[in-house]
Amino acid sequence: MKNLMAAIEAKLMPLAGKMAQQRHLGAIRDAYISFMPFIIVGSILLVISSFPSTAYQQFMASIFGEGWSATIEIPFNAIFSTMAVFISFLVAYRLAERYDIDKMSAGILSLSCFLILTPFAKTPEIGNLIPMEWLGSKGLFVAMLGAIASTEIFAWMLSRNWVIRMPDGVPPAVQKSFAALIPSLLILVIALAIRVLFARTDYHTIHQFVYEVLATPIRHFGTSYVGALFTCFSITSLWSVGINSGSMVNGILRPFWMENQMENLTATQAGLLPPHVVTEQFYDMIWMGGAGATLSLVIAMLLFARSQHIKNVSRLAAGSSIFNINEPVLFGLPVIMNPIMLIPFNLVPLVLVTVQYITMSIGWVATTTGVYIPWTLPPVLSGFIVTGHLSGAVIQLINLLIGAIIYLPFLKVVDKQYRANETPEISVTTKPATE
Repeated sequence: MKNLMAAIEAKLMPLAGKMAQQRHLGAIRDAYISFMPFIIVGSILLVISSFPSTAYQQFMASIFGEGWSATIEIPFNAIFSTMAVFISFLVAYRLAERYDIDKMSAGILSLSCFLILTPFAKTPEIGNLIPMEWLGSKGLFVAMLGAIASTEIFAWMLSRNWVIRMPDGVPPAVQKSFAALIPSLLILVIALAIRVLFARTDYHTIHQFVYEVLATPIRHFGTSYVGALFTCFSITSLWSVGINSGSMVNGILRPFWMENQMENLTATQAGLLPPHVVTEQFYDMIWMGGAGATLSLVIAMLLFARSQHIKNVSRLAAGSSIFNINEPVLFGLPVIMNPIMLIPFNLVPLVLVTVQYITMSIGWVATTTGVYIPWTLPPVLSGFIVTGHLSGAVIQLINLLIGAIIYLPFLKVVDKQYRANETPEISVTTKPATE
């Protein structure tokens, strides 16, 4: 086990460190973090409008009228149906921060390129329209790739002074605007050329090409059972050597989860069963207490620990673990770099994913509706909200029990070690025999 830990530390830590510092992944992660409050607000409104209770629905209709749910879902639809537009701007904005170039110009340029690449429709009654199909989750890939490409080219041109310089005394805002003029012109021409070229192919648009060739295959694997296992193991294995990997892995995979969530939300709005098992909320139900589902470990510690050290850690960690913050137990027990505790730490999430995936797939447990929740929402309550069904809370209770049972034998070994160190040695002094 020690050799395995040494190999993980030697190989994975440098790789994970480079990935965490990689500017493009960081920009995507920060963009989603910036947009997350609006996603959560939209989800809360959807929960209010579609809460699964006939009595509740009738009560709200009696107060606000029959069309109350459609009205309250307007902000939700506005946010989720145009998500790619916001992400296009935010990814470029965050990437420009890392290059220390004009963030606003980079964001607007990225958004302009995205709209150029997005196909228009024309109707006799209204005129030109932009179909909503590519402005939501299906357009996220083009939005992110376009934002990265346009900002990289923009930064490259600025570094080579392909700019119009203004005389001294011109306000800085005006100088920045004119500095972006030549790069913007060239980048927008490139975007237009890409649109014209793809119009001559069987895909017709770059959106369709990226969606079919790149996004769909990756999404199918990433949101499969094997992909879910791989995702959980990636997070816990990096945490095993002290790397806070949750935000890093989530930042990479969130675009693939997003479309599943949108399709689940659409089905929920239509009164149908959500079609996808694996979404981001699927993992929210697994990470009870934080990475490694360590709330199960804390429960086992509270009930069965006998050493004073583990008792004290369990009391300190209990409050934060309820809100899925587990640093006190990871570093206090510790779990990190502990060969004994790292076995269940990596094993428990794989078992819970298997149990939850099977029960959701066969219909024993409701699948997630795609509603977003804050990651600090306590377990059991979170399971009920993201599935809109009592079975979501029940499966979390069952998973907590399963996790505690798996953690317990390893905890007892560590507990015994601590007790041995805490027990004072009894020294026996022998007196010489009297003659």
